[in-house]
Amino acid sequence: MSSARYEVDSAATLASRLLDGVEERRSQAGFGPTQLRVGMDVIAVREVARSLERFGGRYVERLFTVHEMATCRCAADTVGNVRGYSTERLAARFAAKEAAIKVLRPIGARPAWPSIEVHRTAGGWCELRLSRSAATLARQAGIDQLAVSLTHEAEVAGAVVVGVCNQGRMDADAGQTGAGRVE
Repeated sequence: MSSARYEVDSAATLASRLLDGVEERRSQAGFGPTQLRVGMDVIAVREVARSLERFGGRYVERLFTVHEMATCRCAADTVGNVRGYSTERLAARFAAKEAAIKVLRPIGARPAWPSIEVHRTAGGWCELRLSRSAATLARQAGIDQLAVSLTHEAEVAGAVVVGVCNQGRMDADAGQTGAGRVE
């Protein structure tokens, strides 16, 4: 019986391989380099359940958008139900917000929680939607794409967020990135 040898690459190595061809094409087109930012967070579902039990609607309304609250509603007999919400779903969305903040890298005040929304699409997958202060931070960092992956299982919820930072089109005269210019 022969054993196969598998190489396991780090996420950074895989991202580097993925970006190699993209970087060459971007450079030829006069664009600056692309940078990936990755944020990850895990949370104990029981912590969300405790906060929901203690603060009720104030907790949910402070952290989540109307869309998020609606997608986290559950039947009274559902396991993990606290005050009509799935604590696993809320925890996963909270983890995604924390992971997004790690990607945005604010200096000083953090963006308001509802300005980072985990939007569940009609197809069932989730995407991040930024507004207000979170959208401003993304624009300032040159982040023009975000991807999110959520997971939850009984006691733990987690999320990973990847942001693509494009440095913009290089200004041919100054050799600087064209800040604020949309092309």
